[in-house]
Amino acid sequence: MRYSRVLVALATGFLLGVFLYSVAGFSWWLIFILVIAAVTAGLAELSGGYPRGFLVFIFLLSVFLGLVRAGTYEALEDEKEQTFWESSRVVLVNKVKAILPQSEASLFNAMFLGYEKDVPSHIKENFNRTGTRHVMAISGMNISIVALMFMGLGISLGLWRQQAFWLAVAGVIIFVLLVGSPPSAARAGVMATLLLWAQNRGRLVQAWRPIMLAAFFMVALNPRLLVFDIGFQLSFLAVLGIMYFKNFWERIFFWIPAKPIRDLVVLSLAAQTTTWPLMLYNFGALSAVSPLGNIFVVPMLNPVMFLGLGFAIVSLSQFLSQLFLWPVWLILKVTIKIVEFFGSFPWASVDWGKSGAAVFIFYPALYFIWRYLENKGWNDALPQ
Repeated sequence: MRYSRVLVALATGFLLGVFLYSVAGFSWWLIFILVIAAVTAGLAELSGGYPRGFLVFIFLLSVFLGLVRAGTYEALEDEKEQTFWESSRVVLVNKVKAILPQSEASLFNAMFLGYEKDVPSHIKENFNRTGTRHVMAISGMNISIVALMFMGLGISLGLWRQQAFWLAVAGVIIFVLLVGSPPSAARAGVMATLLLWAQNRGRLVQAWRPIMLAAFFMVALNPRLLVFDIGFQLSFLAVLGIMYFKNFWERIFFWIPAKPIRDLVVLSLAAQTTTWPLMLYNFGALSAVSPLGNIFVVPMLNPVMFLGLGFAIVSLSQFLSQLFLWPVWLILKVTIKIVEFFGSFPWASVDWGKSGAAVFIFYPALYFIWRYLENKGWNDALPQ
């Protein structure tokens, strides 16, 4: 029996157990049924009557462990999570506020440092209406952009692809530390690194196993992530979207001549393919201008992240900090104008109400859509 199947059964069962506890609570009768079913499946394999009994045993036992872990977990107080790196993030946030105007400073702090508290409500609303709110949070997609940026830098410097991969991994670690290492950034960094690893091996679609195991370990440490942390959910789903729909969107936007811009647009749309039902469930609205808005807004992420890294490195110097931040101000000024323009259309956003049905209907349908595209060859990578 392949060990990967055992690990996947372990991870998926545990995640299901945490989910069941989060939505239904702790039920002793469910625990009893799980234990009896798991033992029965194990005995069935030992007797030779059910070849896959061991996998079922591992899966059901993992569901039980997930239920127990979620039921016995005690959340840490926010102040207990404060670290040296978190304190450094606060210093960077205040430095940005002291240099840039309020609107651009708050937007940069959200995009680069994951600090959204000061973003004006009208700016948040315009980003919501244009379907570009995801750029305001440190997510798997945003850190994937950082990773690809370092990967491209390494290749342009003449490094072999394997060497460029390790440069990108180091870049992600440095980025996560520089922005204060908040848990959301650390989790997104893990997801992005696994995605980069799979792409480097030429097996992007096969990355779901390590991604699932990464999710297993994260949820084992903090079971509340699975149901109550939308940042974790969006990072996880965004990475899955990039894995399974990146090639499809590349075929749609092959006509964009500049590869860096094309890659950013493709990454954004691939990530949104798997995240919009969750966004609808949480926020209750869909953007009719999202594809167009993302074509204009997402390319702004690359220079903002690049200049932000430079700023974080030289932040002890007021003069050098200004050299990096004033170009950021210009880029974000343009970004705000773009989202204001697209958000001004009355039909830009359609209020559907918060719909749980969107989650339970769309994701199974999306699987069958992916299978159809796979069979038709639309998910094959384009020739380089």
